Amino acid sequence: MLLQLAWRNLWRNRRRTLITLLALALGVMGIVTLQSYRESAFAQMLESITTQLVGHIQIHGRGYQEAPEIGNVVLDPRTIEATVQGVLPGVRPERRVLGAGLVGTADTAAGAMVMGVQPGHTSYTVKKGASFGDAPAGLAVLGIDLAAQLGVDVGGEVVLVGAAADGSVANDRYTVLGLADAGTFELNATEVFLHIADAQAFFGLGEGVHQLVLRLPTDDEDLSTPLAATRAALDLKALEALSWSEILPELKSTLALKRKGQHSVDVIVFLIVGLGVLNTMTMSVFERTREIGVMLSLGTRPRRVLALIVAEALLQGVLGLAIGLSLSAALLYGAGSIDLGGLAAGDVMGIRFPAHVELHMPFTAVKSAGITILATMFAGGLLPAIRASRLVPVEAMRAR
Repeated sequence: MLLQLAWRNLWRNRRRTLITLLALALGVMGIVTLQSYRESAFAQMLESITTQLVGHIQIHGRGYQEAPEIGNVVLDPRTIEATVQGVLPGVRPERRVLGAGLVGTADTAAGAMVMGVQPGHTSYTVKKGASFGDAPAGLAVLGIDLAAQLGVDVGGEVVLVGAAADGSVANDRYTVLGLADAGTFELNATEVFLHIADAQAFFGLGEGVHQLVLRLPTDDEDLSTPLAATRAALDLKALEALSWSEILPELKSTLALKRKGQHSVDVIVFLIVGLGVLNTMTMSVFERTREIGVMLSLGTRPRRVLALIVAEALLQGVLGLAIGLSLSAALLYGAGSIDLGGLAAGDVMGIRFPAHVELHMPFTAVKSAGITILATMFAGGLLPAIRASRLVPVEAMRAR
């Protein structure tokens, strides 16, 4: 009965109700579309981080993250891999060697970051040529911008010079097997990829590696559970295990700051829509003062009147939310994606911001819009409801 009365009262002034629903729907669209774009972009950035650059979790020699040294390695990576696979079902480990050096041709040279990678892993995307086979063969894959700087193409030769783990000079000649997108503009200008066995031999590491990168079958940003399981399985006196957010704390802080900014937008929507709702509900109650007085005089309890007015406000909120979510879904899935072109060209905290964002409507955006709109309607309808419940029946019946 209460909901039936509330529904009837909504449409006694159709124009006012429709205007309120339009304002609510636009508020929902604003919240959902902005959050959906932001979360879609963040999700693609994190996918790039976890599948290509950093992984979900990394295992190093103790102290390597704070002060990387060529001689600080994980000595028995195969045993560590087996241990981790026992505690993290579905994990995909990758061994890496990292170092610095000078790469050059007969005409020019440039500083380079050297990464030894296992064949078949996704540390880069080949744009021209090929990737490594199973066996080391004195081959290198260069970042596309580094290759352009050196003036070398697939099939050409480069000389690599660096410092080995024992302090001696490391140098060797490599044939360029392919040109690759390393994941960021900075890496494309500096990265030289070697087969992991070639990299271990170049730096004199034996079987040691600098990073054991773990990729998990999850999209969850919270890695506290798998990280704790990994650490519990390791000898933390010799090794360390860090999540991507600990390896890239600045990026984690930036994402958190951006999300806090969205909460500010939600508050602004709350205030704007809330004031409008307060005004329309106040007018609705004012126009029905005599009717409310009759209800009270016939024995309707004040709390029943209060519940009726609040129910009217919440019904408008539910309708506005449903309309806004429908419009948002039509817009997001109708557009499908946003191509920012050159507007997004650049790295953010060492991570490439996606120029092409695939749009979707995450549950977090729907939840945020729902909470904001229903809280707005409850707050906007509560004050007029309290005033209506406190009317004196005789005085209310005399109102015109």
